[in-house]
Amino acid sequence: MTRSEDIPEAIYADEIVSFLAGRYHTTPQAVLQRFFEQCDPASMPESAAFRLEENEMAILRDMLERDSSPRHANPGGRR
Repeated sequence: MTRSEDIPEAIYADEIVSFLAGRYHTTPQAVLQRFFEQCDPASMPESAAFRLEENEMAILRDMLERDSSPRHANPGGRR
């Protein structure tokens, strides 16, 4: 899993992250911070202002894994 310090700035402007920020009336940074806190329940404060739903966690997990996977050149479209 990507660490919060490794998140590219472009992720904060992502349509999904922005949607979730609007839904929870918070910032994109807070959404991703909550995501990482929920990935490690020991770090989740009991006084959390909001909790991401499991489907939202799955969407963010997939998005971050896809963004952090190595990009390989594929000339000619062949594998």
